[in-house]
This record gives sequence, structure tokens and C-alpha cells, in this order.
Amino acid sequence: METRLPLNSTYLTNDDRLAIANIVLEAKKWPDVDIQAVVIAGAYVGERNVEKLKSERGAIVSAYLVQLGIKPQHVLIEPKTLTDQMVKNEDGSLNLHQIYVELVPLCKGGCERLCNDPRVTPNSRAIQ
Repeated sequence: METRLPLNSTYLTNDDRLAIANIVLEAKKWPDVDIQAVVIAGAYVGERNVEKLKSERGAIVSAYLVQLGIKPQHVLIEPKTLTDQMVKNEDGSLNLHQIYVELVPLCKGGCERLCNDPRVTPNSRAIQ
């Protein structure tokens, strides 16, 4: 899940919250695992107070994930400064996603048993 925020904003829209909730609901179908959330909390170099934005964005997403049932110790926040080279298209327009959330299973003894389980989506060769 990734989303674009208005420049200099930390506000998650209802659509953003719904998208996060949907991926958490899918992950909760994984059998007998804990869920780890990796959150990239980014801020574009052209925004004001980049460090504060990264911190606040990470905190907001983390708090929401915990509210949805992810254990706080399983939420990892990776602050990232987004540069022009990372987000500018060839025509100079911005392709900016300041928040990215990835959920992964935490399995005791390995996650191989999940490879062919229909409850695990998406199912790809990377999982297998």
C-alpha cells in the first residue's frame, strides 16, 4: 500500500485509512502468524521541515496500525528523504508517494508452510 499526501501535510484521508485497513484484514487471514508492518515514512526534499514530516507521518501510520491490531513491537518505521532523482518523471512532474506500508508474516520456524495456502495473498513466485 502506498499513498500520496499533500505537500507539507501529515493527514491520512479516509481512503488511505481504508486501504491500510484492507491490507491488514487480508494479512489477518494468514494462519498462525504474527504480522509485521514495515512503514516507509517519507518526505520530499521540497517540503518544509522534512525531518518533522517523516517523524509525524511515521507516528500517525504506526498508531493506526496498532489501532488495527498490529503489535507495536512489530511496526518498523523507516524514515526516508525523497530526492528529485527518486520522484521526478522525465517530464519533470512529481510521482510522489510519501507513505508506503508493507505487511509480512512472522512465522515461528519459517514461513514455508504458507507458500501454497490459499489464505495468503498475493501468492507469487517470490513467496514460493
